[in-house]
Amino acid sequence: MTTDEDHVAGRERWARGPRGPLALVNAQHVDLEQSVWPVPGRWAPAPGGLTVTATAADGVVVDGVPVDGTVLVVGDEAVVASSVAFPDGLAGTVSRGTLRVWDPASDAIARFAGIARFDRSDAWRTSGRYTPVSGLEAPGSVLDAAGDPLEVAGHIETAVGSATVRLLAVRSAVFRGSARLQLIVQDATSALGEDDPGSTYSMGRFLYLDDPGTAADVTLDWNLLVLPPCAFSYQFACPIPPAENRIPVPITAGERHPVDADGHVFH
Repeated sequence: MTTDEDHVAGRERWARGPRGPLALVNAQHVDLEQSVWPVPGRWAPAPGGLTVTATAADGVVVDGVPVDGTVLVVGDEAVVASSVAFPDGLAGTVSRGTLRVWDPASDAIARFAGIARFDRSDAWRTSGRYTPVSGLEAPGSVLDAAGDPLEVAGHIETAVGSATVRLLAVRSAVFRGSARLQLIVQDATSALGEDDPGSTYSMGRFLYLDDPGTAADVTLDWNLLVLPPCAFSYQFACPIPPAENRIPVPITAGERHPVDADGHVFH
């Protein structure tokens, strides 16, 4: 079982990791031939990914082979995506026609001191009732940060402070071999100014929980609310919490903001 200390340490490692949100320095959609800051080469759209045109002197390496000409960089929609390396330790990934450039020595990583959190409280472990959507029920529409629809899994009815809510849950990626649900939520702390000690990131937070696979009672540990990647970098877009998940009371639990050594909020 993951402890609170493991959870906190894992989140800090994720944030400052080489593919963590603080390492992303550019996410540029390529819809015609163009250069992409801060890496060499000319990039163009292609079926299955992007092409890059470079000389050997540019130092671009795709799938372990130095580029001297034009090659295809396969996007992460494929079974095996291409790996891209640039000089000075930078790396690239391609997703849906967008080149993402990662710098494991970015200024944001150097600035990052940690994630401000509320103190843990057992009072923020609550119970709820999960009901999957049925084949006859319209699943609704929730979009991810890229504007693509997410699969609606069901609803969770629970009490949050003085409010009784029916939250919409989407299906999340498998985590450590287990199916999970995701709640994309805002609450009353999201509307506070970032200097307020009770504030949280304005666009909302995520809560993950195990997917029971059928109607069941579930536990919601609001202490495990986490920030979305867009809280760490403007290079990420934020998913919009569905109307059902805009909770009218404050949830003083979980992550609040990424902060620097002076305690200043990143953005």
